[in-house]
Amino acid sequence: MLSILLLSAYLISSTEFYQMLKLPLLLEHFNEHKSLNEGTTLWSFMIMHYTNNDVKYADHDKDMRLPFKSNEGSVNIFSLSFIQNFTSIKLINPFERELKSYIIQKDQKFNSTFLSNIWQPPQSC
Repeated sequence: MLSILLLSAYLISSTEFYQMLKLPLLLEHFNEHKSLNEGTTLWSFMIMHYTNNDVKYADHDKDMRLPFKSNEGSVNIFSLSFIQNFTSIKLINPFERELKSYIIQKDQKFNSTFLSNIWQPPQSC
């Protein structure tokens, strides 16, 4: 529960997520338009308020209170910087191995009957 509270506080204060708090205003304003004109759909309402930026209607002040219409939130960027004295560190590769070479003679034969079983056809049980 505490993590949800902290995440919400961060999202509302540092991002545009605070605009979601204005959704009740959007629904209220949509209902006002719907009561004035029954043919108003949510799609036409969104087009009227979010794509026609040049047109100022009589309810322009209400329009500017809708989500994502104005930038009234302040985004605070807070950063702490510490200057450190850098020291050089020699990294040791733990995967370094000693290269070993093996000599295989050409005439070396494997005298195992296990290898000859590979070439046998499968047998049904």
